[in-house]
Amino acid sequence: MRRIFVILGALGIAIASAQDVSVTVRMSNELAGEEVSTFPPDTDKIYVLFKTIGAKHGDKIRAVLIAEDVGAAAPANTKVLETNIDMDGDTDDGDFNFSKPTAGWPFGKYRVDVYLNDKLLATAKFTVKAAAPKKSSD
Repeated sequence: MRRIFVILGALGIAIASAQDVSVTVRMSNELAGEEVSTFPPDTDKIYVLFKTIGAKHGDKIRAVLIAEDVGAAAPANTKVLETNIDMDGDTDDGDFNFSKPTAGWPFGKYRVDVYLNDKLLATAKFTVKAAAPKKSSD
């Protein structure tokens, strides 16, 4: 009976430590770029830069790109792309990237849901819209 409690105690510690993982994300148009939340439709790649605390070797991190509202280009909340990474432990400089579709990014609202071992831990939202016209300096 004592052996069962030891095994259950060890499992409890593993479960608790799995719940202590955190992921922070930010969007950018460059691999080491500043945070961006609005992109023009001709952006070559949209980067999801992430940092983990508590990730372990063998954990799987996944990013799912969702088109929340892109008008007639796709139904609301359509899963567009998904990518996965096998983790070797924590990272300060992890990244996912999504390449521009052939016709460019449709205007609208998007989000990227980031999962660790199938548990949603972070969401980053962004918008694709035309760049504001440059003001002349007359």
